[in-house]
Amino acid sequence: MKREDLKEMGLNDDQIASVMTAYGKDMNPLKEQVDSLTSERDSLQQQVSDRDGQLDDLRKNAGKNQELEAQIKQLQDDNKAAATKYQNELAAKEKGFKIEGALRDAKAKNVKAVLSLIDTDKVSVNKDGKLDGLTDQIDAVKKSDGYLFETDEPKNRINIGGNFSNDDNSDTGKDDIASHIAARFAKSE
Repeated sequence: MKREDLKEMGLNDDQIASVMTAYGKDMNPLKEQVDSLTSERDSLQQQVSDRDGQLDDLRKNAGKNQELEAQIKQLQDDNKAAATKYQNELAAKEKGFKIEGALRDAKAKNVKAVLSLIDTDKVSVNKDGKLDGLTDQIDAVKKSDGYLFETDEPKNRINIGGNFSNDDNSDTGKDDIASHIAARFAKSE
């Protein structure tokens, strides 16, 4: 979303600033998560490539040495374990992002607060990418702690109305207190 696009839609500068502020509030945490995951991924890929390079060097230098062959085997097993751990961590982060997205879609006011009330171990991600076990938990939190979610109900407004008279001039239809205030203002001018 660009300011120029909003200007073309006919919004004024104040409206554009408000839209961009709201957009930034939603997008900045997501950008931070993407940057964090990208740097973590790059770091893990570098570690794997470093280990692969170590294995190749050892293999070249090993020849038929039994001891070095055992070290190579150990390093290969370590690499497989690290790759599995990386995949598990990536799946856990993806699950966490999907849960946070679902909470935002459910209009949670504070995602972290609602997330602390959800048992993420009971939530699983299907092959099609949908979450199982989350909807029931969100509904339970909405019932127990509904204030954590935005509602579509209109906000209650306080209407002040009525006659502020002291019932001594009800026949005239004139508000006695308002008349006194108006008279004082007229004297002060």
